[in-house]
Amino acid sequence: MSNKIFEKFKVKDIVFLAIISAVALCTAAVMAVVSHIYIFGLAQLVTAFQFSFFLAIALMKVKKTGSLFLFSLFTGLFELFMAPVMFFSSICAGLFVEALIILIFRGYEKERAVFLGSFLFIPATLPLNLLFYKLFFSEYFNLFFSQGFNWLSIIFITGTFIVSALGALLGIKISRELIKAGVLKR
Repeated sequence: MSNKIFEKFKVKDIVFLAIISAVALCTAAVMAVVSHIYIFGLAQLVTAFQFSFFLAIALMKVKKTGSLFLFSLFTGLFELFMAPVMFFSSICAGLFVEALIILIFRGYEKERAVFLGSFLFIPATLPLNLLFYKLFFSEYFNLFFSQGFNWLSIIFITGTFIVSALGALLGIKISRELIKAGVLKR
């Protein structure tokens, strides 16, 4: 275990993070099916498992500070072409969660840090989406909240936290097995 908080990334680390973020995006394509259903939290609910699962695998392999932000940057660059709110929320959530992990754990050496980082990434986009819609796209904010705070939103937000936790736990469990088998090398 290194005492340094920041370590240099190798090319293979960056390539792995780029590939696994692309896989996470591909598996989250179900988002397109629900993108025109204006119930706040639905988009996060249907993508929470995939992102937390693949982010946990990424962080188990590349345990360097900045890995979560790079994952969010790679996914955010593709999301920018789909919807600016997704780019904004991914980048800001990546920065916020990365900073939280640095403050609490000083990196990803502990599995608790991997869990917390991969678990919080998608739920952290929820308040950022609200802020983005309120500031820049009030017509979408009104679509979400014209009838008040929809009860389904509360269910979807709660579900996002639960599904994200399950994805992070499963990602860590599978990563452990892959590391034991020698398939996933740090």
